[in-house]
Amino acid sequence: MDHKKATTVLILGILGLTVCAFCAPAAWLMGNSYVQSCRSAGVQPESSGTTGRLLGIIGTVLLAFALLAVVAAVILEVAVVVLSN
Repeated sequence: MDHKKATTVLILGILGLTVCAFCAPAAWLMGNSYVQSCRSAGVQPESSGTTGRLLGIIGTVLLAFALLAVVAAVILEVAVVVLSN
């Protein structure tokens, strides 16, 4: 299969987990596409592609938790300001 796509998925997964969390969903989606294309071709996906996909899933979950924490903090701050008046 396409070795470059597997490497791209791995790089996006690493970036999504370490530097830019918004790369993680892209790694997950590209990883899914890569695994599906490997399965349809009847070949085993490279470990770098599946690892990048897994890192994308983990990074996406962490991104979701971070966004929920920000929303909760904003709601809590608004509630404190409203109740203190």
